Amino acid sequence: MAKKVLVVTGMPGAGKDEFISVAREMGFADFHMGNTVRKYAAVEGIPSTDSDIGDFASRERLLKGKDIWARRTIETISDSDSIIIDGLRNNEELDYFKSVEGHVFVVAIFANRATRLSRILKRNRPDDVKNLEELIERDNRELSWGIARAIVLSDYLVVNDTSLVHFREESRKLLHEVSEIS
Repeated sequence: MAKKVLVVTGMPGAGKDEFISVAREMGFADFHMGNTVRKYAAVEGIPSTDSDIGDFASRERLLKGKDIWARRTIETISDSDSIIIDGLRNNEELDYFKSVEGHVFVVAIFANRATRLSRILKRNRPDDVKNLEELIERDNRELSWGIARAIVLSDYLVVNDTSLVHFREESRKLLHEVSEIS
């Protein structure tokens, strides 16, 4: 079986974590670029608010290259036949993953802003946005990193605008399809 590397992208609250949860249930090893950002931010003493973490991630991209978070994340990846990496934000990160891992599939998860805001407010993570204004600010920051291009040029798009059960079923189908590719 050929090694499978899936890289997941999508705007905040679109459903990336749920998609990855399904992948994990199917045997994929998962790695999160956001965890890498938070780890480095903690070392630097950056407060764990959305804006502070986001500003730190942006500064690091400007100082060390747009692929800095891919380069730092790849260091944490163990050898596995099926890998899923969460948090692709730009083509430079994708190019880096392809240079290291060979053939990589990009999966974009999409949901509209109102749905995403509702989900984010329900999950109530400490570093999440707290209102629509903050979500718009975060969306704009992530768009400035190049995420729209990553979404548009993805290999697969999963629209997450119905029930969780339906989304998980669609995710499972897609992951089975990708698993069958040699």
